[in-house]
Amino acid sequence: MTATGDDARARRWPRVAVPFAVLLALLTATLIGHASQRPDPADAAYLSPLSDAGVGAGRLAARLRERGVTVDRQTTVTGAVTALWRGGDPATLFVTTPDLIDLDPLGRYGALPPGTRVVVVAPPARALDGWSVALRDTRWTTAVAEPGCADEVAAGAGPAAVRWRRYDADGAATCYGGALVTVTSGGVTITVAGAADPFRNDRIAEHGNAALAVGLLARTGRVVWLDRHRREAPPEPSPSATASGPVPRRTGASTGPPQPAGTPEHTRDGPVAPPPAAARKPNPLAEAFPAALWASLALAALALLALAAAAARRLGAPVAEPLPSRVPANETMLGHARLYQRARARGASLDILRAGARRRLTVHLGLPADAGVARIAEQAGRDADEVHGILAGPAPRDDAELVAAAVAVRALVREITGTEGEQP
Repeated sequence: MTATGDDARARRWPRVAVPFAVLLALLTATLIGHASQRPDPADAAYLSPLSDAGVGAGRLAARLRERGVTVDRQTTVTGAVTALWRGGDPATLFVTTPDLIDLDPLGRYGALPPGTRVVVVAPPARALDGWSVALRDTRWTTAVAEPGCADEVAAGAGPAAVRWRRYDADGAATCYGGALVTVTSGGVTITVAGAADPFRNDRIAEHGNAALAVGLLARTGRVVWLDRHRREAPPEPSPSATASGPVPRRTGASTGPPQPAGTPEHTRDGPVAPPPAAARKPNPLAEAFPAALWASLALAALALLALAAAAARRLGAPVAEPLPSRVPANETMLGHARLYQRARARGASLDILRAGARRRLTVHLGLPADAGVARIAEQAGRDADEVHGILAGPAPRDDAELVAAAVAVRALVREITGTEGEQP
């Protein structure tokens, strides 16, 4: 009986494991494919004005130069800020990899000259800590959206593939359903774009991407292009900055280059509370995994439920249930036999015959109901190995072995009891 049960479980587990394995393989392949398609900000070609690769931005830089805009490439935040102050006229700071740099210094009081415009490409939630902009959600892929606003550049560009991340900000001009947000503070205008697609070489010619990308960066005559692809370590705080407490946010226009934290210019107005939108930080656990992962898990669960409903099979062992109505014994026996035959449960079928034979033999020989095969053979005067092979042998491998084993069981009962016994 134990061998037969193990054999049945061995045949049953692939029916349960294979669908799970297939769905897991499909899910894994989808996630790997999606990850491989997302551009890597650490790639030196990513949104670089020097790159002609698909993820580069050489075509955008060329279009800006055709419009008479000067492109000043910088590779560090310090160099970019210095270039903004050195130029004299207002310029645009283009931040292409906010994942790899510390944006906090750019939001401090007096960090950037008045009139500066900052365009940031798809910053994650952690890069916006301390800013007046908060990440709302992230899509699985970038979508094309309508402007839906009165902004001159967005309205002129029309539909653009910018909706990958969406943002919220109090008092901000919002376009593309939150995928393009513009806020002004202290004479500096900050625009957050929700996707890199409008700026990439392989996407700039699609929809209104080119008009949107060029329009955002050509509002001034000079673009300081922060082209950094390695994480920049934040500067160590000076003793004066530590002693003076937190640096306040920008509250008004400044007239000179940025001063060290802790100077009277930074602390004369006292700390300023961050805007209400900055307090709405996303859940860290939810931010640890992309929203697409939760959607994929839910889809996999629904697929498993649909598969189980379609198969209409229990995932466990069969459960004995009483018959719903009284029927002739012969019909019940035939019904059970057909079920066993359909399930190819040869071992279970033979176990029923063997159990009935042992019951009749123990009663005939006057043995306890739980008497073993060896005790039955001894009491009947038969060879122990022969009786064991008939009443407790291995499970049949095909229908021919099942028929032969059933005939042997019936013959053993007839020889010992002198009657035919129960029909197999």
